[in-house]
Amino acid sequence: MNPSRRTLFLLLLCSIGPVFVAMTGWPGGFAFVPTAIVFSLLVADRMFGCALSLTVTRGIPGTLSVGTRNPVAISVRNHSPRPVHLEIADDRPSDGQVEGDETCHMTVPAFQAASVTYSYVPLRRGVSVFSDVTVRHRSRLGLWLVKQVFAVRDEVRVYPNIEAIRRYELMARTNSLAESGFVTSRYRGDGHEFERMRDYRPGDDPRRVDWKTTARVGRLIVREMGQERNQNLVFLIDRGRLMRQTTDGLSHFDYALNTAMILSHIARRRGDNIGAVIFSDRVHRYLPLQRGSGAVDALIHAMFDVEPEPVATDFSAAFRHVGASIHRRSLLLLMTHMGGASEQRQLREWTRHMTGRHLPVCLFFKEPALEEELSRPVTDPPDAFAKAAAAELWMERQERLSRLNRDGVMALDALPGEYSALAIARYLDVKARNLL
Repeated sequence: MNPSRRTLFLLLLCSIGPVFVAMTGWPGGFAFVPTAIVFSLLVADRMFGCALSLTVTRGIPGTLSVGTRNPVAISVRNHSPRPVHLEIADDRPSDGQVEGDETCHMTVPAFQAASVTYSYVPLRRGVSVFSDVTVRHRSRLGLWLVKQVFAVRDEVRVYPNIEAIRRYELMARTNSLAESGFVTSRYRGDGHEFERMRDYRPGDDPRRVDWKTTARVGRLIVREMGQERNQNLVFLIDRGRLMRQTTDGLSHFDYALNTAMILSHIARRRGDNIGAVIFSDRVHRYLPLQRGSGAVDALIHAMFDVEPEPVATDFSAAFRHVGASIHRRSLLLLMTHMGGASEQRQLREWTRHMTGRHLPVCLFFKEPALEEELSRPVTDPPDAFAKAAAAELWMERQERLSRLNRDGVMALDALPGEYSALAIARYLDVKARNLL
């Protein structure tokens, strides 16, 4: 408990009282009257005006999503016969961000409850702990600042971006995912499933024109159909040192996990089997192939607390595990960085070994710094030299991608923000062309 500014102001007035009395010639005893009054008010307000009966609770989702806004509600019930204005500070995990002010303010009427909500953005997966809630308020006369600490502990799990999955689920239900060229819905009766929307081409069956979408986009759009088949999708997710790089506050490993979450949801709706191998210099976790919503849940729970580690990636460990565990032809979606020459030689060796049994797809992360350097205008000789060096590195990357594609591997790269969309497009392309 501390004195308020109002108290300090009153004490200042009391300190100049003797000076005022001396200047006016009043009896000296009058100098102590203001001081006595202020002192009495301070004591009375301290004894009777500070007591306040409050109950504080925190409302928070049982699971949070990394990199997304998650609502946290602080509720206060006032058991006292007077309204009170409160300043609230929540002891949040340090590995997250708060949108807006760090402290919240609310007024709680007498014998009533009120709540305030703020947005918390976790930047790290795993277990996060919310601890005490600190409440500050003024005494009845405003002479004291009162601090109360409430032990409100909440332990929550922070998962990959499951909110993105929910958005794709909503898009699927409203068919907007299909209108975007992605597929989630299916219809039965002729042994086919709905694959995707595309522009009309001469010779297409007019019965496949989607008139609703055509009216929306202003050109002829048709439904493309494919044979219904249950296939295998296996995620190979690198958690080596290069995946520790960050873009917009998230590691590239998190971008890969979010991609796996979204794509596993789409694959589940299409009836595909889903598996995963998480590796660096060894295999850390393996999820056997399974179908249904349980496969997506298993993937989420298996990966929520995995972080990239500062070790070199060993692709052979992952591919040996796949070769020993998965015998039916599968789509192997490898999400990684391109790495150096030794990593590329190892990757080529094992992907070529796998192409006979499986369909490897290598999705690399582009280097944002390299892309920025290539787009930067040249204003002086140092800029020209830097851009030439960047162009050389870019050409080297393109040659590595070309070599993998010549080996029968689907190899492509994308910036972190485009990663999920490219993975979805390639998965749907594989399905549409019946490459498995």
